Amino acid sequence: METNDKDLDELLEEYILRDQRVTLDPMMVDEGIERYLKTRSGSLRPTTIEEYENELLRFQLHLEQNGIQDLNDVRNRDLDDYFTWRREDSYDTRLSTNTMRDVRYVVRDFIRYAATIDAVNCDVPDKISIPKLTDGEGVRDVEIDAERLRLILDQIEKRAYASREHVVWVLLAETGRRLGCIHSLDCDDVHLEAEHPFLEFRHDPPETSLKNGMKGEMKVNIPESLRTVLDTYLTYNRKECTTENGRSPLLSTSYGRLGKSTMRKYVYKWSRPCFLGQDCPDGHDSEGCGPAASPDKYSKCPGSHSPHDIRHTYLTECLRDGIPAEALSERCDVTRAILEKHYDERTPEEKRDLRRRILEEVGANRGAFSQADA
Repeated sequence: METNDKDLDELLEEYILRDQRVTLDPMMVDEGIERYLKTRSGSLRPTTIEEYENELLRFQLHLEQNGIQDLNDVRNRDLDDYFTWRREDSYDTRLSTNTMRDVRYVVRDFIRYAATIDAVNCDVPDKISIPKLTDGEGVRDVEIDAERLRLILDQIEKRAYASREHVVWVLLAETGRRLGCIHSLDCDDVHLEAEHPFLEFRHDPPETSLKNGMKGEMKVNIPESLRTVLDTYLTYNRKECTTENGRSPLLSTSYGRLGKSTMRKYVYKWSRPCFLGQDCPDGHDSEGCGPAASPDKYSKCPGSHSPHDIRHTYLTECLRDGIPAEALSERCDVTRAILEKHYDERTPEEKRDLRRRILEEVGANRGAFSQADA
């Protein structure tokens, strides 16, 4: 078989690219960011440069927390971990698709630059995808209807009582805490024999961390129903294990602490309409549905929900029930400003009715109450 000049050129180019992948020059992440921002400073406005810098500093911190300080070591899996963390856990609300597009653009542009100066393998940036938006895409009701949430919890209780999946769900639904908080719990943090059972959320890096560090630490009371589930789980279903740091995680596998990505899959899995015997939002049957085919695709179901959606529902329902914002702020590690901006879904009528009920209770002890007082 003859080889023409074009074939030789293609082979030579492939050889050069392969050689580039294994001849990287060491470069610390912070140095790479500094060099990148200098190259972009002439073409971008100062405010845009500041936005880029803020995003890349988050990226740097995330890499360092996962043991990566040299850009040579950055792989696409590390980038995927960052994008997942950024979307799900970096803020009090789940980031929108539009925001995540911006995040991916910035990181991809930086990684492309790093590849041009032999700091990152040249094939890494090309694998960073930017999602295309169509009309209506990315718009999603993050609050789970309270009745639907109760239906989900009832189904899990019937089909997988006190299992690891059940425990993940009830911890999220009964505490309103972030996924990272649930992930951080050790057996020693579960106080079931106390007069008022409680959980203790602790910031304990490097193995686990809370979003707001030690400021997020809190002892949180739990209802009797959750105490019973945890007691049964610990007695019969928990996998015995000790981590490299000598800790005994509450949510464990035979190999160590249950990963946050697996916890997310549990939430997406049980919140799918088909798992509740409801109609598929895309009109598929179980055999023709992509999200039903694999645990890695559960999140693609338009009817599924994320762990943050459970937190959102907890906070909005507590506000509807009249629980003071101050108490929620402390219990759930969220500022009052964020509560009011992102979680207060009450209508004016609901707020008025709550004021009426509160004033009626106060009025019962102080005398007559007029409807006009509300």
